[in-house]
Amino acid sequence: MPATLLLVDDHTLFRTGLRLIVQDHPSVASIAEAGSIAQACALAVPALDLVLLDIQLPGMSGLDGLHLLRKSYPQARIVLVSASMAPDAVREARLRGADGFLPKSAGAQDILNAITLALAGQPCFPPEVACPAPTGLGGTASPALTARQLDVLTLLCSGKPNKVIARDLGLSENTVRVHVAAIFSQLGVNSRSAALLQAQRWGLVSAPVPHDGSY
Repeated sequence: MPATLLLVDDHTLFRTGLRLIVQDHPSVASIAEAGSIAQACALAVPALDLVLLDIQLPGMSGLDGLHLLRKSYPQARIVLVSASMAPDAVREARLRGADGFLPKSAGAQDILNAITLALAGQPCFPPEVACPAPTGLGGTASPALTARQLDVLTLLCSGKPNKVIARDLGLSENTVRVHVAAIFSQLGVNSRSAALLQAQRWGLVSAPVPHDGSY
């Protein structure tokens, strides 16, 4: 049966990237979007099958708003999406009654697999691991980027546009855009210049060498 999805995230860039992925799922027929719990409930999407719900939302968080979405869409499965993969976050999602949990750093195929499981009525939670997250400056946890996202970040910070990054890594431009959206979300930024500064603070990339003709 064709499925209707609702993407709830206040970052338009991330929603756009996520839409590019989920629209390729063979069971997905239509996709609605909202930037908050209030907007999601007000949409009154008919015959909604699945909600991909960001945990960090303005006003009311995804965790706190989960019960409101249950009331508005009692038949829909709800999968929480988070920049954090902390075991406590996964456990809290289970306790609040979520049907699944996805990290924002997940690859396209992992997201599509999670949708398949959720639509089939099965839970889609990652295995809970008890290992500490890597730390950046100040001892705080650094973003959990995949190896491919780090490749994209390195080229992005060198000033290359998406078209060139796609060519260099053998990817499509759409895939690069999805990776860039995930990177921005993980770093908490909304521009390439801000991503460069944040990546340097975390030690994810080295400072660029100015091209002044000297060696």
